[in-house]
Amino acid sequence: MADAAIAEWDVKYQTPIDLWRPVSAIREGLRDTTWKPLSGTTPCSPAWASGHSAFGAAWARIMRQYFKTDGITTSFSQAAREEADSRVWLGVHYPWDASDGLTLGENVATWVFTHKMKSVGS
Repeated sequence: MADAAIAEWDVKYQTPIDLWRPVSAIREGLRDTTWKPLSGTTPCSPAWASGHSAFGAAWARIMRQYFKTDGITTSFSQAAREEADSRVWLGVHYPWDASDGLTLGENVATWVFTHKMKSVGS
């Protein structure tokens, strides 16, 4: 998850993509100054990509690869997807922030697992 955090902050600040948060887009772009996200507050970093999505996806991918299954009592992938979706419902991310965060986290976790970890029974 630490590697996912590093990759996440790199895409937030080391790329030309600098998206407003939904609250700013709605208030400024759509001129609805009364709209508020469900969370009540919004992070002050760029929207793209979702850090929570990247962290959840990295965790889920490592768990799937380590245990060689996507579910113990529930699906690791589903848990990561629900975490990503929660950021959209809270109003702090766009759907593409969540999807791209999931992809980023999975890619980081796949690299970490392939290069640094071994699965059960290896």
